[in-house]
Amino acid sequence: MRRRDVIYEVLGELQIREPRGGQPLPLPTGVQLKVLAALLVQPNKRLPHAELLRMAWGTPHVQEAQLHKAISALRRRVGRPDDIVTHTRFGYELRVADDELDLLAFEKLTVAADAAGQRHRPGEEAGLLDRALRLWRGPRPLANVPGPVFATVAHGLQERRKRVAVRLFTLRVQRGEFAGMLGDLQRVTNEFATDHQLHRLLMVALYRSGHRAEAIEVYERYAQALQAEIGEPDAELRMLKYAIGRGDDDGVSKALPLPEQPVRGASAVPRQLPAAPPDFVGREPLLAELVWLLRAGSPYRIMVVPGLGGIGKTALALQAAHRRLAVYPDGQLWAELRGASADPADPGEILAQFLRALDAPVIPESTAERGALFRTLVADRRMLMVLDDAGSAAQIRPLIPAGDGCRVLVTTRRHLPDVQGAHHVGTLEPLGDDDAATLFASIVAASRIDLDGEQDAIRDVIGLCGGLPLALRVVAALRVHDHPRPTAELARRLRAQGPAAYAFGDASLARTLEAGLAPLEPAHRRLFTDLGLLPLPAFGVWTAVALTGDAAQARAGLAELAAASMVETTTAPLRYRFHDLTREYAYRRALAERPDPAERDALLARVCTALLTLARRAHRGLYGGDFEVVHSEIPDAVLPAEAYAEVDADPIGWFRAERLSLRAAVEVAAQLGHAALAWDLAVSAHEFYTLRSEHDDWLTTHLTALRACRAAGDGRGEGIVLACLGQPSLVAGGRRDGVSGIAELGRAVELLAAAGDRHGLAIARRTLANALRRRGRSARALVLFEQALGGYEDAGDLVGQCQTLRFIGQVHLDRGDHKPAAEVLARAEQVAADLGRPLLIAQTRYWTGYSCLAVGDLTAAALAFSRVREVLGPDRGVGYGYALHGLGDLALHRHELDDARAHLGLAVAVAHEHADALLEGRIHLSLADLWQDEGRAGEHLAELRRAARCFADCDAAYLEVPAQARLAGAEAAAGSAEAAASAWARVDHLYATGEVPEQDRTARRP
Repeated sequence: MRRRDVIYEVLGELQIREPRGGQPLPLPTGVQLKVLAALLVQPNKRLPHAELLRMAWGTPHVQEAQLHKAISALRRRVGRPDDIVTHTRFGYELRVADDELDLLAFEKLTVAADAAGQRHRPGEEAGLLDRALRLWRGPRPLANVPGPVFATVAHGLQERRKRVAVRLFTLRVQRGEFAGMLGDLQRVTNEFATDHQLHRLLMVALYRSGHRAEAIEVYERYAQALQAEIGEPDAELRMLKYAIGRGDDDGVSKALPLPEQPVRGASAVPRQLPAAPPDFVGREPLLAELVWLLRAGSPYRIMVVPGLGGIGKTALALQAAHRRLAVYPDGQLWAELRGASADPADPGEILAQFLRALDAPVIPESTAERGALFRTLVADRRMLMVLDDAGSAAQIRPLIPAGDGCRVLVTTRRHLPDVQGAHHVGTLEPLGDDDAATLFASIVAASRIDLDGEQDAIRDVIGLCGGLPLALRVVAALRVHDHPRPTAELARRLRAQGPAAYAFGDASLARTLEAGLAPLEPAHRRLFTDLGLLPLPAFGVWTAVALTGDAAQARAGLAELAAASMVETTTAPLRYRFHDLTREYAYRRALAERPDPAERDALLARVCTALLTLARRAHRGLYGGDFEVVHSEIPDAVLPAEAYAEVDADPIGWFRAERLSLRAAVEVAAQLGHAALAWDLAVSAHEFYTLRSEHDDWLTTHLTALRACRAAGDGRGEGIVLACLGQPSLVAGGRRDGVSGIAELGRAVELLAAAGDRHGLAIARRTLANALRRRGRSARALVLFEQALGGYEDAGDLVGQCQTLRFIGQVHLDRGDHKPAAEVLARAEQVAADLGRPLLIAQTRYWTGYSCLAVGDLTAAALAFSRVREVLGPDRGVGYGYALHGLGDLALHRHELDDARAHLGLAVAVAHEHADALLEGRIHLSLADLWQDEGRAGEHLAELRRAARCFADCDAAYLEVPAQARLAGAEAAAGSAEAAASAWARVDHLYATGEVPEQDRTARRP
């Protein structure tokens, strides 16, 4: 339950009091007092600007700035500042609970009294009415708020009070309860000097109390007052006066007959279920499950439907219940438990409600006694109870019957594991697009509104609802209400105002969400709003730790938010996430609670730093250290051990779970102007992007970081990011835009050399060497590789050393220098073995296998390629494609063509799936060899063309040149001189544009 800071009172003079001691607090004055009064007499309702101006200033033709100024002053002076809610471009709303405003308490009691009267419970009805009247502190409400508008409001409230008084005193006179009543009745009657009913009641009460003369005097005063206003009393009251004067009991009784007695047994079979919504859509599997669970003879006695507020739990429960009415012929009971509100229903009161519906002869005082009687009455009955919006197991336990023929259907925002025997149905997900469109259309169509030509706007509006049935019902009602204004205007309003705009009549998305949040502890509510600031798609415990600074509080807060359905959970690994509208609600609430942008930015930076800390650790988990990466000077965040456990257990799995969060965090850091944070986050994840071929994420994060570095003048960061944007696996993905070429990588080398970052310089030099190698400039590439190797050795980067040695070996293989290739690759294998990293071992063994194939050592090649597959294990990523490629080429060398065809066919599919154009092109070359061995010239030519196209796509001139040369020879052999000439022209073009020195030009025209 939320903390009560103030009590508002309008049933008398407007007062603001402390909740405990009841001491009055200073009131605002002038128009501020009137604005407050206007909000209080229409609580929890959106009041337009014009209405507030009319009530407070007497006219709507006043500048709205005056109203905004008054609202700001009120927020500073009374209650909780966020109780006065701004509805952008519409108006304001004062949100208060029933126990914080006497007017709401009065209305609640009168509604409850009316319900008691409907159930023929006059004693209970009278008690509730008496409590309602005792809330009044004087005859005139808002007595200290001047102006004709509030005089009219006060008159309306007085009339409501009078009606309540008439009903209360009628009940008491009929029941003969005169003791202690006459004084109250006399006082109220004096306040309404010309009211017929009150004077009649007072005359009867005085007569039956033995005060005949006083009863006659009441009539005389009434007649005088009435004559001064409208004339003589009516005939009925005159006849009552005569009967009293004669002492005619029968005549007096005619003026106030006894109430009709209820027909006994009329409610013995209660049918209390509300109607099921006629426009119910979707939910077929869950509905079928519930209907099955409610069947005759079902072993399940308690069914629980959990879910987010507004997700459609009640509609689903009622739909299922109505389909099984015949199974429960002894009746159906319904109770609104209000478990998610600040005023949950008391189980004892609900039991009393049930007992009255069952015509219990007496309502025991204690909840325990009521529960025992209830269980006795339903023990042998077949009944269905629907308990809507349960807040806890404690709230529903007393309401659960013991009989085998009864079933209980519970809706709740939280799971109830502590209710024994409860069966929770599956989670209600948001409606799909088709069901959402059907629900919206059915509500609008019922009002015969034609929406032809508005399909795009309708899709927009439906999309904004996120499949939430409550939101869809509200926006459909708003569309009907707004007609003939177009749907596009509604969409604009929903975007501008957020969850607050999803309100119509008694339905309000914001209030529904607030009801779920209000019962939570303040710390958990703060966590909810702070999470709303984060543009992350999901949250781990680490996220909450970064926000709260306390691991235990973070765990408890997330668990409580999930239990209250304010966030959703996903498993394997455990993460939390918002529904889109809940996120928007949390975000707007956060803006109000944290109005200082600097405070919000600091919070965002803290979360991004925590994510950076974990990303660094995950990278270390991949390679055993800070290898192949450099970091900024940002220190690691302090996180609890459990935050690291998931990272340490499975670095790749952690990266996969946080992939979208990393992408979002880089954008956040860039927007905050934290260039170092942005580029460190990006480069800390780049090895994951490499391993999983996540090229879109790679490019997006790094280009974002690059812009941030350039805007901040961070040369070191720019150099690192440029180097990462030129990594071979990214280039192999066939990307062009944003990928670093030779010029960008040359700049990276210059920037990092100027920054004095030897480790970063090694990375940039090696990346530039690979770029030059791709262009065919292998001699210059070898020089840079050797320089990079020295930098890696100085930095102690074993992974960098291994990778660079492997690249040097590959260049030697390209140049046909088999002996130095074998020597360098042997060194690379030793470093990989020392590191013990399977991926490095697999990468190195792959190229060792090709070194062995080049010299005809098929046995050693078989050992190498088998080792690649063995090391990778069940992994079916792009590495699997490399292993298959090696085994396919080995089979080709062995003339095992069926095996070669199988391996290479699968390998090319894997390469294509993972967008590795470089590998795919090399496999097409191997397939060309296969078709050539089988004498299939057409397929041979086709594969050569595919290979050349793949190499062109990934800018790998060093492989495209020999592929084009082979293609030219094959075209010439096939008699196509023109095609052969075109292939040679492409070779010449590649050499020219790549500025390939003569010494590196290996392809020669015949």
